[in-house]
Amino acid sequence: MSRGDLGPVRIFGAPLVLAVLSLVGLVGALLADGAWDWIGAGLLTTTFVAVARARLTRRAWRSPPARD
Repeated sequence: MSRGDLGPVRIFGAPLVLAVLSLVGLVGALLADGAWDWIGAGLLTTTFVAVARARLTRRAWRSPPARD
């Protein structure tokens, strides 16, 4: 992957989606009862699931081979 591939959407896309899901889950669980409590808990859990998945499937970063 070159630096040209790393645009703002590629860098900030996933964190923004996780932030929005967490915010919707938090506000929904705080303001409504019943099903929203479960929906909110599920949306808040997405962040932990995403972090765990990233940690478990993380590829080792390798430096490019040295050029002579």
